Amino acid sequence: MRKKRSTPQKPKLTYRVNEQINVPEVRVVFRDGSQQIMRKGDALKMAQNEGLDLIEVQPTAQPPVCKLDNYGKLQYKLDKKEKDRKKKSKPTELKELRFHPNTDKHDFDFKAAHLEEFLRKGNRVRATVVFLGRSIIYKDKGFELIERLTERLQNVSNREGEPKFEGKRLFVYFEPDKKKIEVYERQLVKQRQEDKAE
Repeated sequence: MRKKRSTPQKPKLTYRVNEQINVPEVRVVFRDGSQQIMRKGDALKMAQNEGLDLIEVQPTAQPPVCKLDNYGKLQYKLDKKEKDRKKKSKPTELKELRFHPNTDKHDFDFKAAHLEEFLRKGNRVRATVVFLGRSIIYKDKGFELIERLTERLQNVSNREGEPKFEGKRLFVYFEPDKKKIEVYERQLVKQRQEDKAE
């Protein structure tokens, strides 16, 4: 188990804008809330005619979702929101636990319980699957383990993005969710009371 004192900065939220959007079709959401699927070139012309930018806000949707807005103003708002968030948030520690693709059920449950405890205390956690030697051929087992862990921790956290590879390590971050934790802890108290009553 490794402890780190400072939380690494979240990657800055960036959007693809105008010519950076490299798909043939996009779904454009207009200011009145209406939507239309159109060719990227047509959407780009429309944005330019209105003196605005075409900004991709949901790149994983099919087709990607874009809106017409002033990119400079949008970035300013996001930066301001991020500064406010940093002022309000207390410094958290990043805790890390390591797994192997063949981690057995008992070891998995033991480590997952530790991660859950860290999250309930308000810490971010990083779960890392380490592939030693030839075990790198079992990448799918690593992804399965991360999915099981995500399911196990869903009562107290939100996963930050998709799992990523870094050399022979697959890692993912989990952020504590205060509302989920409150509900979960109330359920635990209730369960204990019911157990005592029996």
